[in-house]
Amino acid sequence: MVSGVFAWGWRRVKTVWLILSLALLAGVGYCTLRPVCVPLSDEDLKNFTVPIEQRTDQDFYLRIFQYRDGRWCQCKTWISRQFFF
Repeated sequence: MVSGVFAWGWRRVKTVWLILSLALLAGVGYCTLRPVCVPLSDEDLKNFTVPIEQRTDQDFYLRIFQYRDGRWCQCKTWISRQFFF
């Protein structure tokens, strides 16, 4: 009888740890893969050899050069911006 209660307790603890681990992993994934966009200056736009409208560069899941709020922006994931500027 005691061993059955003890086993159920460990199963519950393992389940709680699994749920917490998955929630932490999802939170870290969200924080590192969120997009961060920086507006490009007019000088930067002039220096592109291929016109920015024709560029199709992509980060993990999003286009790097996006037209937002009337300006061109360079958008990368947070983790890419931290390691690769």
